[in-house]
Amino acid sequence: MEFITIDVSLRDSKGKGPARRLRRESRVPAILYGLGRQNRDLSISNDELDRLLKTGSRIVELKLGEKVQQALLRDIQYDPLTDAILHVDLVRVDPNAEIEAEVKVEFKGIAKGLSEGGVFEAILSHVLVRATPARLPKLILVDVTNLALNQATMVKDLQLPEGVKILKHKPEDHVCHVVVQKVVSLEPATTEGAAEAAEPERIGGKKEEEPAGEDAAKGGAPAKAAPAAKKEEKEKKK
Repeated sequence: MEFITIDVSLRDSKGKGPARRLRRESRVPAILYGLGRQNRDLSISNDELDRLLKTGSRIVELKLGEKVQQALLRDIQYDPLTDAILHVDLVRVDPNAEIEAEVKVEFKGIAKGLSEGGVFEAILSHVLVRATPARLPKLILVDVTNLALNQATMVKDLQLPEGVKILKHKPEDHVCHVVVQKVVSLEPATTEGAAEAAEPERIGGKKEEEPAGEDAAKGGAPAKAAPAAKKEEKEKKK
């Protein structure tokens, strides 16, 4: 990877007030840390930062006076309302030691599976890789032109520079694929079906009542005697 060199300056004071003053001067507060050395509070001009971000590179050479330090662009904090850059985190890197960093995945071309009725789906937008700073790619480009219906590009198919290893993902994990488009029916349910759905099946519900005479004939409990019949029976016993 070709390193981008940007000029940085030391900043003497920290806090919200000095940071706001820096931004009014078209500069962005930054911090440099790592490799067991003391943290350095820096500032970067908006123009230098824009030049770096347009390259897509995450490895940068910081020029502070006569000294140059390679660093990894670890994090950028944005204002949620204006999208202006508020702060930048930079990590020192050893040119001879491997580092871990996320690399963007970009897709090129139009998959032929789209003309076969399929839908293209991008599964991975970034992959975590390990490599020395010089071998760390800016991005991984995937040509999907020949991707047919029900075919996928897997992690093992990615074209990587020598010495770059992908972490966390299995070789068979999909980076992208073309699948059959799912058709969702928008037709309303039929009246008959709605009526059946509205009347759920009763479990353990009350049985239909049978006539008392039939219960007695079947040996069931006899029907209760009427009050007048009970009175007449008592008078006969007297």
